[in-house]
Amino acid sequence: MRLANGYYRTAAGSEMRISGEHGGISRVTFDWLEEGGCSECHADPYEYDGRMVWHCQYCNGGSAELFLDESVK
Repeated sequence: MRLANGYYRTAAGSEMRISGEHGGISRVTFDWLEEGGCSECHADPYEYDGRMVWHCQYCNGGSAELFLDESVK
């Protein structure tokens, strides 16, 4: 499932903006501390089935559901 262009947040406050003609541009602001990760985590700039995913060799990474924030244009 691909998300439509827009501004999305996780429950913990990380952000993802999806834009571009075919939704191929992603901009991520990842708060590893609030998401329960560690300082070595790296967020993937693409969503997976409506989730933000982060990878880490130390804490095994994780994911969080993305919610559309319609208040931001």
